[in-house]
Amino acid sequence: MKLLKVLNKDLTSPYQGFQFELGKKYVCENFDTSDKECSNGFYAVGFNGLVYAINNGGQKLNVFEVEVGGRSKEFNKFKRRYEEITILRELSEEEIKAGLLACEESEGYKVCEACYPINPFSIDPMPIEDAKLLLQEWIKVVASVWASVWDSVWDPVVASVWAYISSLFPNVRKWQYVDHDEGVNPFQSGIDLWKGGYVPSFDGKRWRLHTKDGIVWEDV
Repeated sequence: MKLLKVLNKDLTSPYQGFQFELGKKYVCENFDTSDKECSNGFYAVGFNGLVYAINNGGQKLNVFEVEVGGRSKEFNKFKRRYEEITILRELSEEEIKAGLLACEESEGYKVCEACYPINPFSIDPMPIEDAKLLLQEWIKVVASVWASVWDSVWDPVVASVWAYISSLFPNVRKWQYVDHDEGVNPFQSGIDLWKGGYVPSFDGKRWRLHTKDGIVWEDV
């Protein structure tokens, strides 16, 4: 059976440091058939399990097509252990993204974007006047929702991260803690700021807008 395995560029495993070779069949002599999720054996996943391992501390890893065989212990789509494995070839980024997109309908969320999230500090920002209008709306959301939910943990930067994450789940029709029309994401202003290259912050006195070029606007 062909699956996928995430490795470093030099074919070492990112967690155990095991050195693989292309085309060589490996057999785990002490394969564990128990219910212990992390144990002896070779791990591999399908495209729908890549989101668990493809990002390692912000460092993008490489994805290889593998052949697995022998005994197996499969816990879920993220944890699948096999007795035998052969590293066949490295997948291109285009192949990876195509596979991720193909499984999005069945998974119910944006699998590809979860593996390749948008970094607001890596894109050219939208016009500042557009961003200021979105910020006005976002301030209302932060004040009415996040402050009431988190009490003292009133961090608009973290709120922006969660707003962006919410955009990965378009099938959610109703969000808690906020009144909104069903099917409409109430955090859209924060999402649009993020995707437009801006991250807002608040120090208790002033709101600021940050881009890849630093602070580009602050309330006076």
